[in-house]
Amino acid sequence: MPLWRKLAIAGGSMLAFGILVGFIVFPPFLRKQVKKQIALKPGAEMRTLWSQTPFPLDFRIYLFNITNADEIKTGAKPIVQQVGPFFYDEWKEKVDLVDREEDDTVEYSNKATWIFNKKKSGPGLHEDMELVFPHIMILSMVYATVRERPGMVGLAAKAVDSIFHKPDSVFVKATVREILWTGLPVDCSVQDFAGKAVCGILREDDSSLLKDGETNYKFAIFGPKNGTVVPDRLRVKRGVKSYLDVGIVTEYKGEPKLSNWLEDSDCNLFNGTDSTIFHPFLYQDEDVVSFAPDLCRSLGARFSHHSSVKGLKTNHYTAELGDMSKDPELKCFCQTPETCLKKGLFDLFNCVKAPLVASLPHLYLVDESYLEQVDGLHPNKDEHGIFLEFEPMTGSPLSARKRLQFNMFIHPVEKFKLLKTAPTALLPLFWVEEGILLGDDIIGQLKTLFKVMSIMTILKWTMTLLGIGLIGGAGGLYYKDSQASQKLEITKISPNSLTNGNKNWPLDVNGLQSNTVPPALDG
Repeated sequence: MPLWRKLAIAGGSMLAFGILVGFIVFPPFLRKQVKKQIALKPGAEMRTLWSQTPFPLDFRIYLFNITNADEIKTGAKPIVQQVGPFFYDEWKEKVDLVDREEDDTVEYSNKATWIFNKKKSGPGLHEDMELVFPHIMILSMVYATVRERPGMVGLAAKAVDSIFHKPDSVFVKATVREILWTGLPVDCSVQDFAGKAVCGILREDDSSLLKDGETNYKFAIFGPKNGTVVPDRLRVKRGVKSYLDVGIVTEYKGEPKLSNWLEDSDCNLFNGTDSTIFHPFLYQDEDVVSFAPDLCRSLGARFSHHSSVKGLKTNHYTAELGDMSKDPELKCFCQTPETCLKKGLFDLFNCVKAPLVASLPHLYLVDESYLEQVDGLHPNKDEHGIFLEFEPMTGSPLSARKRLQFNMFIHPVEKFKLLKTAPTALLPLFWVEEGILLGDDIIGQLKTLFKVMSIMTILKWTMTLLGIGLIGGAGGLYYKDSQASQKLEITKISPNSLTNGNKNWPLDVNGLQSNTVPPALDG
């Protein structure tokens, strides 16, 4: 077998292998495996990771200490001082999972447990330090009544005096532990009409309170949720039939849509996932959308730029609350079209039945008019913005910081003595940051995947280019051999060789025969 044929066979084999395996077989195989791994099928590894996060999330709480509580009583601008972070290890799990094969969904309840981590908290911070903090329950009772039933403000004022034992301020001096976890007392053993009426309403739904004996309660911001299964169940797509649907919310509280906002509006629709899983192969211009039960709405994060986390290429996304006063798609979140809040604020009343207002921390990206109503806030992008870093091929969030601040509008209330001369301001209460940065073990697994992909990329291009090179070399050799076989064999003639044994040299020209001359040259 000639060499050119051997090279052609070897080159063709390499080229075929490079194209077949590297370009045709491996990419679809990889996509199929990634799609298969993301599905929340019972018994699958992803189902286990999704239902019970194997590591704690970073949960930071920042409280705003009121430094001029006495002056605020007489109308002074509130001055606040941020205290934090109080760091907690947040363990999340999904419990009581129920699958439904016919529509490829799974239903579950959420459970979160927070454990204080003093080492990771701010220097010198501990849960027993005292702060001057707004009494959220008193303020909520009064302002909710003003908002919903203004004629009942007098009754609400009497109820406050009854169940809170005639407080002398809407601000309370309490420990961080009491404010967040163990609670401030609510005496529902009272027998007066106003106190009994309010306590009767509280007993109808006391899920946001801690029970303290037979009749009494305690109010804490996170206490009732710590280590407790949330009764509001979610149903999401498992992604077995279509990987693009994985994690998509289809039901909340057994309903296919919300009823908190304007009837038949898009604000009541579920958009996005449950925020704990996203489909792989994210497009660059695709928003990352998730449903937030605590806000009764969906939030979208938009692609900002390409980035990297621990050596892995990622897509950087940012999110904000928008401007419901100008954005037509957000106006359905307003109580009425005339009462829309300005840029950066979100009214939570229809969601939590309390006059709370959500924003980014320190009123970052909020209309300047609100920021001017209080001193002590210093908004900036790095510390107060929301961002997510996704590895686009697997849809894995490698790093994220979800931040949200809770505020309350205060203003004078004529029939409530503690707020009769209060200023008009958006009062910041506290803000939280839920963060994640995947550990080196999980990052290492992703890097191994990409290392295999890199090896396959190198291999396919090496085999393809080497195959082309060998085929080209075989072609060159074949051309050379074919040209050599077509060349005339020329014998060198010299006078000596011609006269050797020939007596007729020099040649007699007259002896040439005429028919040896080509016809075209004849005549």
